[in-house]
Amino acid sequence: MAKKTHSMTKHQDQLVARILSPGKLFVYWQLHDEKVQFICKYFYIPEDQPTRILRLYDHDSMKVIHEVILRHGVSSWLFKGVKPTGNYYVELGIKRSREIFFPLLKSSPAIQQNESQIMVDKPLSPGWAKFSEGKHLHIL
Repeated sequence: MAKKTHSMTKHQDQLVARILSPGKLFVYWQLHDEKVQFICKYFYIPEDQPTRILRLYDHDSMKVIHEVILRHGVSSWLFKGVKPTGNYYVELGIKRSREIFFPLLKSSPAIQQNESQIMVDKPLSPGWAKFSEGKHLHIL
């Protein structure tokens, strides 16, 4: 019997929001399909129905400013017309139904001050996930 060797590569999902210029916020992400498939199986969402959504939030009020329905394969987005003095963050998730949004990734805040950007070092996790000091994911 032949021995099988398995190579595991560590892939980290991420969502990054960067202010390109006053009024333009560029967002890019990496989210592995296996994780979306796992969530869909867990919530009994048919594989052909998960609608990926990108939400732009006002960081101060935590209100949704804009919501984008994404086509399959899209991994970046440019928000135009954002306030030059605004503070924002973005969430990538799926819709379970018309009203229920389930966040999978959340960006660090993109804060504009005097037309410059301040980035917080670590991306925030959605409310259902918590990272411990050793950077292990705990699902609440």
